[in-house]
Amino acid sequence: MERYSPILQLIALLILLPYLLSHNLANTTTDLKTDESSLLAFKSHITNDSSHATLGKNWTTKTSVCNWVGVTCGSRDSRVIALDISNMGLEGTIPPHIGNLSFLVSLNITGNYFHGDLPEKLGKMHRLRIVDFSNNSFTGELPRTWFRNMTDLEELYLYRNNFSGIIPQEIGHLSNLRMIVLEPEQQSLFHCAGIQPFVSDKAILDTTNPLKRYYNLVYRTLTANKLSGPITPKVTNLSKLAHLFLSNNNLGGTIPQEIGNLNSLTDIDLGTNHLSGKLPSTIGNLKTLGYLRLNSNNLTGQIPSSICNLSSLMVLHMSENKLQGRIPQCLGNFSTLSILALKGNQLYGHIPTTFADGNKMKYLNLNELQILVMKSNKFHGKLVSDNLKNDNILPFSKLQIFDISHNKFTGHLPRGYFKNFVAMMNVKINGTEERIQFKDPVILVLKGYEQKLLGIIITSTLIDFSNNQFHGSVPKSIGKLNSLIYLNLSHNMFEGTIPTSFGNLSALEQLDLSSNQLQGEIPWQLTRLLFLSSLNLSNNLLFGSIPQFGGQFPTFENNSYMGNPGLCGRPLTKKCKDDDYDKAAPPSLSRDSDDSEFLEGFTWKVFVMGYGCGFVFGVTMGYLTLLYRRPTWLLNIFLGYDEK
Repeated sequence: MERYSPILQLIALLILLPYLLSHNLANTTTDLKTDESSLLAFKSHITNDSSHATLGKNWTTKTSVCNWVGVTCGSRDSRVIALDISNMGLEGTIPPHIGNLSFLVSLNITGNYFHGDLPEKLGKMHRLRIVDFSNNSFTGELPRTWFRNMTDLEELYLYRNNFSGIIPQEIGHLSNLRMIVLEPEQQSLFHCAGIQPFVSDKAILDTTNPLKRYYNLVYRTLTANKLSGPITPKVTNLSKLAHLFLSNNNLGGTIPQEIGNLNSLTDIDLGTNHLSGKLPSTIGNLKTLGYLRLNSNNLTGQIPSSICNLSSLMVLHMSENKLQGRIPQCLGNFSTLSILALKGNQLYGHIPTTFADGNKMKYLNLNELQILVMKSNKFHGKLVSDNLKNDNILPFSKLQIFDISHNKFTGHLPRGYFKNFVAMMNVKINGTEERIQFKDPVILVLKGYEQKLLGIIITSTLIDFSNNQFHGSVPKSIGKLNSLIYLNLSHNMFEGTIPTSFGNLSALEQLDLSSNQLQGEIPWQLTRLLFLSSLNLSNNLLFGSIPQFGGQFPTFENNSYMGNPGLCGRPLTKKCKDDDYDKAAPPSLSRDSDDSEFLEGFTWKVFVMGYGCGFVFGVTMGYLTLLYRRPTWLLNIFLGYDEK
């Protein structure tokens, strides 16, 4: 009997094989039907399909679920493993049936109009690795069951919704989580007990949820919430953290020294909080740091010298704090620095010589700087050292926003200082190719009124040297900055005349030269400024007629010209004499420098020679015409005429 047992086993296997195959196929078909019914239930909860009823037409039983729009099936099990219906403009709710997609690995429904609570049964999808619910209108709390069962979850996107409540502690079980983005635009309060490393609220601090579970986290943003309390020193456990964005919250306390242990950090944004104390010297340990934004806090003390180690910095933004002392010389050596914003502090001293030492080119490395804002500090001295010759000064070739207003700078503005501002000459050609957004508001002041530009994109060019003690003449070389849109030199001690070269500032929209000691007439060349919408020339020593022809100067308000007793003509009530009006009219041939170069060498001898040649040519052509009566060759030359 034992001799035939293998044969009997083979026969039995052959008999059972068709049954086993059919049973397995039936199970696969049944499981796929489960996926199909789950998705059809999902479709039934969509109340509006603005993408031309894409799902309504495509998600039908007439075709395989694996061929539906946004659905991906696995090659081995033929089960639904990915669902991507992002940015389809769908509206509705998420039914619990979707939790039956047990093989789902990726779920992306961002950029729609789904609303309501998220069902707990989504926690049944234990294979999920990527979940993106961002940019919808979901409400309610996040179900705890999610974080108990989704142990494979790696990325979770929940920002721009209306969630409320607290993030459950169970999120601490997600050891594979490396990215979580919670950036709601609403004012919902997220008490992150499970992600406590970043911020702690004394009311919800839970030390039983160890931070080390998040050692894989590389990206963290909790921008624009109501998070409060200090930044815990336990942040050091996030050894792989690369991006930390916690701006626009209510964080207080000091920046912990331990932040210097996060060697993978490339971006830090702690702006617009209530942080105080000194900037820790350990910040210099972050050698890969490219963006450091600490603006709008209460930081005190000096900028630590260890910041000199951050040679990869592209953005250093520490405006609106209470920082004191001098700017470290080393900042002038940062070859990648594109934004340096230090306004609204109590910094003092001279601008470091490394910023513009044209004679020592090895120190001049700020070639990438696009924004330099040092407004409202206590800087003093000359903008450029006396030992620098004008033609050797070559700073800031990519500079587009230059604001050193409300300081105590003195001296002349050398003409060579502006010759290398090539980005301001043509921002489209010479400016930055990247559209970097400068989040700090840029304040433009005209006629005593402040205009705030929020979130400005660096395609604009601005110069503000107002409220200093500069003197001497206004450099003519500023007229080469053809892309300049805002120029403010007010409240200084400039003398001389307004340069006629300012007529070349074709993009200029706002010009403020008020409260100086400028003399002479308003150049008629300024009437070329077709985009000029705001003008302030008040409180100078200007005289003569306001230009009345070819521009909008008569349409500006009276206060644009007040404080200049010698001015006359519209819009002022003081009338001009006839000869004053003649002077205000643009001549047919201007006599500025450009025209004088054109007329140089002009003599009546040349004029007579040209006249004589023309006379001889004309007489000759007339004679030929009369002689040959419509000569064909002449018509061909001048009229393209071809007589057949």
